[in-house]
Amino acid sequence: MAAQIGIVGGGFSGLLSAWLLERLLGDEAEIVVLEAGDQVGGRVRTTRVPEAGVSYEAGVAEFYDIAGNPQLRHLVRHLGLETRPLTGTPSFAIDGRVVHDDAELAGWLGQRGIDQVRRFWERGTALRPPADYALAGRLQDNEHPWLHRTFEDVLGEIDDARGAWFTAMQCHSDLATEPARTSGLFGMDNLLIDHPGYCTMYTLTGGNDGLVRALAAQLTSPVLRSAPVTSVRADDTHGIQASCTTSGGAQTRDFDALIFTLPPPGLRSVRWADTTLSSAVDAHIRHHDHGTVYLRVTLLFRRRFWRDLFPEDYFVSDAFGGVTVYDQSPDVGADGVGVQSWLIAGTDALALAGRPDADVVAAVLGAMPAGVTVPDGALITGCVDRWTGVAGVSGLPGGVPLLPLDRRHAPDPRWPQLLFVGDYLYDSTLCGALDAVLHVVTRLAGRLTDRPLAPNAALALFAPPSGVIAAPPDPVPHAAFFLDERRRS
Repeated sequence: MAAQIGIVGGGFSGLLSAWLLERLLGDEAEIVVLEAGDQVGGRVRTTRVPEAGVSYEAGVAEFYDIAGNPQLRHLVRHLGLETRPLTGTPSFAIDGRVVHDDAELAGWLGQRGIDQVRRFWERGTALRPPADYALAGRLQDNEHPWLHRTFEDVLGEIDDARGAWFTAMQCHSDLATEPARTSGLFGMDNLLIDHPGYCTMYTLTGGNDGLVRALAAQLTSPVLRSAPVTSVRADDTHGIQASCTTSGGAQTRDFDALIFTLPPPGLRSVRWADTTLSSAVDAHIRHHDHGTVYLRVTLLFRRRFWRDLFPEDYFVSDAFGGVTVYDQSPDVGADGVGVQSWLIAGTDALALAGRPDADVVAAVLGAMPAGVTVPDGALITGCVDRWTGVAGVSGLPGGVPLLPLDRRHAPDPRWPQLLFVGDYLYDSTLCGALDAVLHVVTRLAGRLTDRPLAPNAALALFAPPSGVIAAPPDPVPHAAFFLDERRRS
């Protein structure tokens, strides 16, 4: 008899879990995906604007190529998706000026400031070599001295106030929270996104939602939309039961295994009927609930008037505590329709989230860098996408300390087939979400079939065959400041 598997959540993690389990289990399992909303994809969302003839990334802005962790790249290639490198020096709009390189930054920071920042990078990279960065979120991170300190405390090692401020501002959009609310290790990991020896970035041609569209198109299992799971019961008589609300009314289903891909706020919305299970899930939530807020504010202009000052794919501004501004114009090298997407994070995003769209757009227009003047009549429209609550991200993924993987993914040891997946357990990226899915589906497939599976059984479904060398990543890295040529090589 086929095992009944339920997957709660139709985002990247849920769709990938179903896609892998179909291939690992075949007709030994019947799988259903239960999605609370009316569309799949979660935070991977590309929005089309027909009146402007363009699209923009309303959610995930870029994918990461992490040195030593090529799984996401392998999946993208396996699905036949075309990629485009995301490039940038990056440039900074700080303190009323634009900084394009180390020399200009040194002129603003002063020699002492730049030396202090360079020393901080030297210490940070020494404590976080690329091999460890590739395994972010694993148990060995508990031994890192910066995991148990706040990022604010760690930044105190920069003995220059302006240098410490600049470093915090530089990674604010990626960090998604304030330095006092996360760990020094997570802060450093987000700075290292700007180090080409650790990470490069890319997007998908035709829209980043091509990833979830490709997964959904290959699924044979049903995906029920507008079907939120409201309660879960687990007992020895019925196993795992999940109740959900659908257009046809309330339904209760029996499952041999249930995978939740919801973040902690979503888990809070579920009633856990068994007292012991409820306590275990509550402990899981309390340890991992470090939610923070993103606002993605996208401005569509009649032309790309900022091109001369910021010619690449993104720049960083000191507005809103530190914000990455992506150039999502259809052709970054042309003067046609211009699309700017501002990724506002943390406290500033929370302050703006409750205001009307028009106020948010006005605030962003008023925060344009010095030297960038919006021409009269240039704005076509402004779009505000709020990533808050259930849709938000984690400002401290994995919590402190990091829990063993089995406990992290299965909070109640009585029910090892009730599993939790999500980027909030690892590093708040699609790479982390993929790592979580690989662990859970391999474990679950082996348990349901009662046959041992190799640890990389799920990964082998899309990784290049042994002995086959995968094509290298897109060749254009985005460069970091403070890295001399020796370290860049």
